Amino acid sequence: MLQNAIQMSPKIAGKYICEKCSYACSKKSDWKKHISTTKHQNATQMLQNATNDATNVATAYLNVKPTYNCDCGKKFNHSSSYYRHRNNCFQYQNKLSSSAIKIASTDVDNNKMTNEVMNYCKNDETDFKELIVLLLKENKDFQHKFLDILPQLKGNAENSYNNTNSHNTNTNNFNIQMFLNEHCKNAMNLTDFIESLPITNETYNHTIENGLTKTITHMITDGLNSMDVLERPIHCTDAARKTMYVKDNNVWEKDVQLNGVLKGIKKVALKQRTMINKWKDANSGWEDNDNLQNKLTSLVFNSMTDIENDQKETNKIVRAISKNTYLTNEIKEEYK
Repeated sequence: MLQNAIQMSPKIAGKYICEKCSYACSKKSDWKKHISTTKHQNATQMLQNATNDATNVATAYLNVKPTYNCDCGKKFNHSSSYYRHRNNCFQYQNKLSSSAIKIASTDVDNNKMTNEVMNYCKNDETDFKELIVLLLKENKDFQHKFLDILPQLKGNAENSYNNTNSHNTNTNNFNIQMFLNEHCKNAMNLTDFIESLPITNETYNHTIENGLTKTITHMITDGLNSMDVLERPIHCTDAARKTMYVKDNNVWEKDVQLNGVLKGIKKVALKQRTMINKWKDANSGWEDNDNLQNKLTSLVFNSMTDIENDQKETNKIVRAISKNTYLTNEIKEEYK
């Protein structure tokens, strides 16, 4: 009990002290009188109540679990059991099929189909991907139309990142501006670098096997590593803080909020979706080949990853870029 703990409080500088009541005495008899007073007992009870309330709130908070609600009315505490249930739930599958029929029967006008698909994907991206996979597997006419509208579904806002730039100067006798403007004056612009990255059948096979994040990382870092250090459009001075300098429009500037790098990532993702027909051209007969059909489904599924709005995924790419473009001490010493 809290009261017993207080009664057993040791003497401090020859006194008994009650911090709750701001009371102190040197005699045990006076201490016993104090702890029997209404003031002390009320203060003790208030403290006990406050402790209990805080404990109850913390316990209740820790016991709150997210719930996953299915269209059939069932609720689940874990996402794994929820998604496992959906695979066999008649009502959910019926809803998915109805949506698929509605979209697949949409007029061949690509704008109308784009609107239908976008309206559906606003609510749940997982539902959206399951729907598209179903359509790709069951409707060959939809396959052709969907590949045409895919670039319109993700990452179309070219100006999503506003450029906010500033300049930086010296770090430990290494003048970054002098290095960039004198030694790297012939470096490639970032926009030109992104445009130069090839989209090939191998690129799409990499996406099928590894996903969009790893593919974009592979494309950008491989492209940078193949260049001479002084020709690169990106340089990093602090990999931990992701401090980077980017050249575009023939000007070197500090990429303060990583707007330039993020815009480049976005363009690579959009470029891959836009040129997805290259995979079809390199895999003739895909329409009648089950293995190629499955690969196409995986390719489209992975390419639809909303990487532009997924900070966790973009951070993985940014970290890889900063690591690959970091100006080591050897480079700094050479170009001081």
